[in-house]
Amino acid sequence: MNQPFVLFILSALVFVSGCTKTPGYHREEYKTIKFEDVPPDLKIPTKAWDMLSFKAIEGAHGEHAAAGGEGGHGGGEGEGKKESGNKEIVFADVSVFLVDKNPGILKDEALKFELPRGGGEIDLSQYLNNRQGSFYVGFEFPSFTEAKQSKVLFISHARKRKLGESVYGAGCNQILDITTKFNLAMQGEGLKVNTTRERHISVLGGTFLFSAEKGDTIYVAQVSFVDPEHTNLFCEAP
Repeated sequence: MNQPFVLFILSALVFVSGCTKTPGYHREEYKTIKFEDVPPDLKIPTKAWDMLSFKAIEGAHGEHAAAGGEGGHGGGEGEGKKESGNKEIVFADVSVFLVDKNPGILKDEALKFELPRGGGEIDLSQYLNNRQGSFYVGFEFPSFTEAKQSKVLFISHARKRKLGESVYGAGCNQILDITTKFNLAMQGEGLKVNTTRERHISVLGGTFLFSAEKGDTIYVAQVSFVDPEHTNLFCEAP
């Protein structure tokens, strides 16, 4: 378990969710970027898939970090429907928001990404200026509304590194269950990240996974953040 990173990302979520002085990622107007391409097939570790489909996992209760082998589930072409036990899996809509906290960090002050069903990949280098400061990240997964159960996971693709006395990055293929803190943060300002020495990559570098159970259907989506200009901070491609 990568406890320093777990504490870092969860404490950031707690801090942001508890602050109500600024609107964070919530804005009345955004520049909207719509992704039309179907996301590439995503291999999800078996343990993560079991958590997304709400299967009972020994020792998997609560918010934690774990490593897992790869399974064969993920997004892809077509309607994106698969069977998981007696539940139908449907790839759902998800939106992402990037909003300046400090002026000029983003190339546009407030961005909204409308991803295709099942989610997609966002190249951060296309939307950030080369400046030091903070910006907010928000997510909207409409399937959470009236869901019987919901889950938010983060699979880290960022290497661990030490900056000063703090360790950033969870390490390759680490699975974090951030459901409770994530939901609280999205009700507040969102997730605040800082670009100084590319700290934002160590926090966001990886894949956010969302699932919501309604009746006999489980709705899922994923959002991956990459940055081809800083590949040294990411894990090697499998």
